[in-house]
Amino acid sequence: MKNIGSTILTLLVTGAILLAFFLSPPIQSGDLSMRDVLFQVRGEQDLSHSDIVIVELSQQADAEIPYKFPWPTSVYAKLVENLNKAGVHAIAFDVMFDQPDLYDPLNDQLFADAVEEAGNVIFIGGFRRQADLRAGNYIIENISPVFPREALMEATPWNIGFVDMRRDIDGVIRSYPLQANHQGTSYYSLALQMVPLVLGEEIRYENERNYYHIGDRTLAKTEEGRMLLNYYGGYRSFDYISLESIVDDEEFETNTEMLAFEVNEFDHPDYGLLHQDVLRDKVVLVGATMPELQDFHQVPFTNSSGEKTMAGVEIHANALQSILDHNFLRELSTLQNLMIALAILVISFFLTYIYIGWGGLISAILIGTLWSVIALFAFLQFNTFLPVLPVYLAVLLGYTGSTMQNVIFEVREKKKIKSMFSSYVSPELVEKMVADEIEYKLGGSLEHLTVLFSDIESFTSISENLDPIELVSMMNNYLDDMTNIINQCSGTLDKYIGDAVMAFYGAPVATENHAADACRTALLAGTTWTKNGQSGNTVRFNTRFGINTGKMLVGNMGSERRFNYTVMGDQVNVGARCESACKIFGVYAIVSQSSRDEALETGEFVFRKLGRVRVKGKSEPLALYQLVGFDRNAGEETAKLIEKFEEALQLYYSRSFETAMTYFTEVEAFEQSHLNAGPVMNPSRYYIDKCREMLTEEPEQQWKGVVEG
Repeated sequence: MKNIGSTILTLLVTGAILLAFFLSPPIQSGDLSMRDVLFQVRGEQDLSHSDIVIVELSQQADAEIPYKFPWPTSVYAKLVENLNKAGVHAIAFDVMFDQPDLYDPLNDQLFADAVEEAGNVIFIGGFRRQADLRAGNYIIENISPVFPREALMEATPWNIGFVDMRRDIDGVIRSYPLQANHQGTSYYSLALQMVPLVLGEEIRYENERNYYHIGDRTLAKTEEGRMLLNYYGGYRSFDYISLESIVDDEEFETNTEMLAFEVNEFDHPDYGLLHQDVLRDKVVLVGATMPELQDFHQVPFTNSSGEKTMAGVEIHANALQSILDHNFLRELSTLQNLMIALAILVISFFLTYIYIGWGGLISAILIGTLWSVIALFAFLQFNTFLPVLPVYLAVLLGYTGSTMQNVIFEVREKKKIKSMFSSYVSPELVEKMVADEIEYKLGGSLEHLTVLFSDIESFTSISENLDPIELVSMMNNYLDDMTNIINQCSGTLDKYIGDAVMAFYGAPVATENHAADACRTALLAGTTWTKNGQSGNTVRFNTRFGINTGKMLVGNMGSERRFNYTVMGDQVNVGARCESACKIFGVYAIVSQSSRDEALETGEFVFRKLGRVRVKGKSEPLALYQLVGFDRNAGEETAKLIEKFEEALQLYYSRSFETAMTYFTEVEAFEQSHLNAGPVMNPSRYYIDKCREMLTEEPEQQWKGVVEG
């Protein structure tokens, strides 16, 4: 060791840095994420032995139960009755019944009677914490219980199981409450409260400093006095049954049965759950899976859609199953984790100090890899979490500290070289050299994209009636709104061209359906933009949109000194011509057939065929469509009008001009109100005039009804 004093100083500095980062939220959050990785590596655990079944308040149940949520408690009374008919062993509701029935107060009594008769039902409760500012500026935390209604509390022999979904620093739920004391009374979490009911024996709870005893089961508590959750898998690892399947007996009529035929999913003699005997001796947890009830939480395991979320009721199921299986996790204390990290720091420092250069780097990597294997082994074999990210940080700091001593001279030399280099080269060139080279590469690639053009109708006449300063203010507000909507719909703003806007979709970030994104932009922006001017008058901009999808050249284009990320090509020009065609037909949004076909895949939009148009610069006509609106806003009358218009268009092409004109005339009366077209010029009026022309002067033999755009 060349300099003991320098070595000690380096170790002290790196140790202080480790301590500072060790307690920081990013490191704590990152280390918790490492635990999630361990869950993923371990994979799902076998649940074939589990007796837990989750009855879900699902969207399917909400669709079938003939009441608006929250349902009358008579539904839950029926649920309890049928579950006990099916022979379940225990029932726990992860539903807070603290409010009276909204339909009929007698329903609460029916529910209470069913619970009392069953004798195997547990309800949840909780504690609301609120800060209270008292005299002397002292902040006191008020804790008030939130329990089920008194009639339900009295109906069951079991106390409430309290719920406390406490998230870690990164928003993930990894721990579970054990016990809470309020006004001299001990309350147990839902999973703990269910243990004696499930096991059918009296359970003694003992709360020690570091351990918690549940009968003959002992688990290690976290420093917050909670239990680590040992997840068996992702969302829906346990068996689920939708609630309507259990309440649907001969006496209960679902919406399907009202509209069609009887189903009786519960007690049908051929396929009913009762006769299949699938619920006998099961432990049933009842909870919500409807997203609108907001009882989904982040968890370590991913679900089938790739998201790390789980219904709260299944979190209780995981906690209960862990207790029943004696399958507990443990973690080291903060001090123990810190001591391990400091020890690894010292080991890493000396090893990487001895093996200079690549040898030191390889040594650091080997230390980190070896510790990863140890942490994985501890988790898989002993259900114990060891610190991972703090150890990686310790290895990094140890390697950095030793390298700093070995290369201090080289670092100084590099600073001199950099200083000399900066003296001879412009800062702009320096920035270009250190930046990512791809960012400055000209040219581009041919991609399948969608382009959108917008333009303000009659902008010249509007601008003539406004003060220049007011016009600039209005345009800035308008363009700001347009830009926000383009960004909201995953678009890329290309440029402003006076009052026009050009944007494209699908690059630089690919989207699932960029044609639909562009259509969504046009509809959300709306055809009419209004704002009160400085002089008190109302300024109204009517915007026209043109949209096209196809192969376009995209990339950084321009000169060596200045360039933009933009799109070019024939398909871009088609998009601009679609916008121009709006003037011909008196509509505000026209899309090409390629855009219409791709956007239709989402089922969001309503389109109307406008005809075959030969746009400027194209020899062959294009099929153009009006973007009428969102499908959810279009009524049956709109669909009939579109069908009538397109039928008239076919008659027009087949030269049945008189009949076509009659059909167009019928549609014209509703163009503005139902089809978002102009009051004076609109597609129907355009073709009525064309029909009259054709009736006056018969078209040539080769006439195909093409509109010259």
